[in-house]
Amino acid sequence: MEIIAIRHDWPEKAGFVISRPHGREDYTFLHFMRSMEISVGGKTVTARPGACIFYAPGTPQWFRSESGIIHNWVHLGASVKETLARYGIPEDELLYPRATSFISDIFRLAEAAYFSEDPFKDEILEAYMTEFLIRFSHAIREEPHLPSVGRQEREKMQALRQTILTSPENKWTVPEMAALASLSPSRFHAVYKAVFGTSPMRDVIEARIRYAQSLLLSDGAPLVDIAETLGYADQYHFIRQFKAVTGETPGAYRQARR
Repeated sequence: MEIIAIRHDWPEKAGFVISRPHGREDYTFLHFMRSMEISVGGKTVTARPGACIFYAPGTPQWFRSESGIIHNWVHLGASVKETLARYGIPEDELLYPRATSFISDIFRLAEAAYFSEDPFKDEILEAYMTEFLIRFSHAIREEPHLPSVGRQEREKMQALRQTILTSPENKWTVPEMAALASLSPSRFHAVYKAVFGTSPMRDVIEARIRYAQSLLLSDGAPLVDIAETLGYADQYHFIRQFKAVTGETPGAYRQARR
């Protein structure tokens, strides 16, 4: 299973547009964390947060976000067609899998492996993509709404999560986030984990690290300044969390990609 390119929780600015009238020669998988305008079957529709699609080779691609975008994406070689058929994953169709946090988790690991020099990189990537496709196959066949979480509560969580992901530098606390959701801290934590499959503070930490990755590659700011921008009290706390999430220090990350 050839991975041509992959990114996890990748941000783009407001007004971002992709327009490929003739598609690509490979498969394109997209997972949107915000509402998007997207072309499906020749029609432009509004996809809800959490929407996914596997564009087949040659299928026209078009999507746009007026308010910016956070998404997971991967380009896969044409041989993945047989695997998609095996797992019952449709092509060129909007899909809404349940509890999509596993996508970011797997893509984060796969992206790190993709840029590594591990001698067994191909085998590692094959394993990650196989796990992703199997779990995705299960997720699109499950009931899209957890029975313990109502639709209104779920939508409130999705909106709040977008606020958190786009403002990772804020010094978020569970009580503060719970107040924004009009829930008690204990109920908020339980609902958040039920909906997204991860804890709210884990989401905050990973959002900060993603922002840090962008800052590390966009300029030569010292680590102490980046840590301060992200709301860390000291750079050593930032370095520990960065390494815990990515497997490497901020300095090593910057050097390897420059």
